[in-house]
Amino acid sequence: MRMNRWWVLWLCAWVGVGWGAEPFPLPARGVLVPLERIEAICTHYHLESLWAAIAADPPPLPFRSDGCSLWPDTWLHGRDLYEGCFIHDLYYWSGQPGDDLGRLRADVWLLMWVAEHVSIELAETMFNGVRVGGSGHLDTPWRWGFGRPQE
Repeated sequence: MRMNRWWVLWLCAWVGVGWGAEPFPLPARGVLVPLERIEAICTHYHLESLWAAIAADPPPLPFRSDGCSLWPDTWLHGRDLYEGCFIHDLYYWSGQPGDDLGRLRADVWLLMWVAEHVSIELAETMFNGVRVGGSGHLDTPWRWGFGRPQE
């Protein structure tokens, strides 16, 4: 599926994509991240609604990011994807079972981040991958809602 640039801009407005202008030190891959640090990360990236959802109903399982699941964290010419994948993992960790719209918003957030920081073509490829591989119905460590026990 090839997306026109206007479609990508519309998605950006719909999702309310926000990312900080300044670099922000994120925890390394696999490191346990406490809620206080998650709040600071959400604040930096203007993800107030994500933090509000986490604060209202924190997932019982601790948060650790695996970076870009089944994908390299660094792309061609050293372009780092970890930042976008880390935030996408936060969305997936905190996701509620059956919240298909929330999952779509998380995946669009990743699409927009990759389009802005790397390329639209890579963003489209990764978007299609997370739509297929991130279902909450799959028994994978990166599934939608992985911070909550599977029903």
